[in-house]
Amino acid sequence: MVGSNKYFFKVCIVGDSEVGKTTILNQYLKRRFVPDAQRTIGSNFFVKYVKIPEVKRMVTLQFWDLAGQPRFRWVRYAFYKGAKGILYAFDLTRKDTLEHIITWKEEVESKIGIVPNILVGNKLDLLTSENRIINLEEVNQIKQQVSASEYIETSAKIGTKVEEAFSKLTLEIYKSNAESLE
Repeated sequence: MVGSNKYFFKVCIVGDSEVGKTTILNQYLKRRFVPDAQRTIGSNFFVKYVKIPEVKRMVTLQFWDLAGQPRFRWVRYAFYKGAKGILYAFDLTRKDTLEHIITWKEEVESKIGIVPNILVGNKLDLLTSENRIINLEEVNQIKQQVSASEYIETSAKIGTKVEEAFSKLTLEIYKSNAESLE
């Protein structure tokens, strides 16, 4: 049935190791926090059928959770092919993971060009006003550099804005591809 759905979109979720990519996907797909999620080796993929309320359409989303370790870079290239959207994820408690988003953008775009994407800062549940090390100005600079349509802060642990992040990305992907599908 998946193959017959003309609204089929491949989405890659990318970012440094241990920013919570797998946990974000588990929260979105299964509505649960997996505290002992193992590092992704190579890639994992998942499928979800989603209704986009704004356009009253059902779409099939195929998510590719790609390993963030540098040694898997050569593996990731093959998985970008055909992606219609990207979720760039970084860890709100590790500034270097935000800075590395530019490298991720270069890697992705070298293989598939520019596609709809959003920027997600994860692990919001670990932040307080006293320990916030990444300011919004820095995030907005990165958001502009990757041409992200949205910036959303999530907590995969408690589910904060995870659904919203994927809903917004799905709508952007649909809008970007709808004309070619009609």
